[in-house]
Amino acid sequence: MKRLLTIAALLLVAQPSLAADKWLSIRSRNFLLAGNASESEIRRVGRTLEDFRTALAMMFPKMDQSSTVPVTVLVFKNDESLKPYKPLYQGQPSNALAFFQPGEDINYIAVTPVIGSPNIVLHEYVHFLLRENVGGLPLWITEGFAECYSTFEMGNRANEFSIGRAPEQHVAMLNQTPQFIPIKRLLSIQQNSPEYNEASKQGMFYAESWAFVHYLILGAEGKRRTQFVQLLTALTKGAPFEDSFGEAFQTDYGTLEDEVREYVRKRTNWPNMKVTSRENLQVDVRSMTTTTLSEGESEFYLGDLLLHLNRPADAEPRLTAAISKSPTLSSAQTSLALLRVRQKKYDEALALLKKAAESDSKNPMINYYYAYGLERADADALANVNAGPPERYETMRTYAKKSMELAPRFVEAYALFARINLNSGEQLDESEAALKKAISIAPGRDDLKMLLAQTYLREDRNADGRAVLSEIERSASDPELRRRATTLLDKTEQIVTFTEITAGIEKDAGK
Repeated sequence: MKRLLTIAALLLVAQPSLAADKWLSIRSRNFLLAGNASESEIRRVGRTLEDFRTALAMMFPKMDQSSTVPVTVLVFKNDESLKPYKPLYQGQPSNALAFFQPGEDINYIAVTPVIGSPNIVLHEYVHFLLRENVGGLPLWITEGFAECYSTFEMGNRANEFSIGRAPEQHVAMLNQTPQFIPIKRLLSIQQNSPEYNEASKQGMFYAESWAFVHYLILGAEGKRRTQFVQLLTALTKGAPFEDSFGEAFQTDYGTLEDEVREYVRKRTNWPNMKVTSRENLQVDVRSMTTTTLSEGESEFYLGDLLLHLNRPADAEPRLTAAISKSPTLSSAQTSLALLRVRQKKYDEALALLKKAAESDSKNPMINYYYAYGLERADADALANVNAGPPERYETMRTYAKKSMELAPRFVEAYALFARINLNSGEQLDESEAALKKAISIAPGRDDLKMLLAQTYLREDRNADGRAVLSEIERSASDPELRRRATTLLDKTEQIVTFTEITAGIEKDAGK
């Protein structure tokens, strides 16, 4: 037995530690990149993203590419090093070559610097932009958009680029596969579907999603483009897909599927967009700054990515290692504290957050999460959160407000501030102002509108609250939010009716 334990220990010691690799951090104009790839590879990823961002800003000047939370791009040296940090499908790492992982406090893009394939990086950036600017779209549309726009290529001159090239692998897949995925099935595929996760089925899903979006944007001499925009507009307002499809395209599923089949079969000449700018697009890579990360910092990035992937058991050893190697690293303290909040170990979580806040008082995320940890602890500890001590609420408000001041575009802090006041029944007028500002920053965030409606109702402003709830019920893309709005509308209708009846009784009694 002792010998077996010794062998096991040796095997564990022999396991390579990804965090022990040399990790670099590179800051470009708009992105923070970090990883164990070479400096030249990380810089190339940064330059590709910067060029693409500039091109999109020129094509879509009204599109907001700023984010309410920061974007960090993790560049792993190869797929083998990325694999342990991928999303899981049926308990195993997915087949994704790269992925975008959104979060309330940070958006992660995880990639490898595949030579000659910057499209993977751009694909994930398109997902980020769609989430920030649109939301509520079916998976085939978001993947189709990402595949189409990730074909971005710089031209022979620094002011030329093109978008819309037909990926060879998609064309080959569509021409070699006897049957498409039936369109009704394509429309229903979600992130937990086999077609999205299994290697033998992924290729056709991505190829067909690309083909539909490419056709609707660039094919049919543009006759379907306006109709596609109409469909997207309806979907972002929460309209049912089947009704929106018929109203937009004035045809049935089968007809559109036949059009796309005809579009892709044996085609050799594909339409694309070629754009020439007055100014050069390419970014000077010399402006990027490079630093070497400590082992604690690299452990933090790996652990925090796993935490955001909802893999807490895998995240914990990375985060504890980060703090062990860098005891004063406030980012690791905060991330481990959030893990402890999930585990409902509030004493340990709040101790970590307080320590982080004291050492890094100007960090908006740490201030936010200290207030958040206090809120979660109270919500779980008290059967009636309104029974919380007033000074506790004041502490929460102080840190939430500080986060709002330090990061004026971080709307999660505004939402937290509003929730604290809803629970305490205080400073509701300040909540209203904060929520209106947050909604102006992130107009697509229907959850902020729900908080505003609840604030109005808490102030007995039923008419204002019902107006916002009706808007959510009518146009929110999230079905759960629409359901909650309907429930609250029903409840407030009962309250209004009871008030009217009571008023009538009192009026009669006064005669």
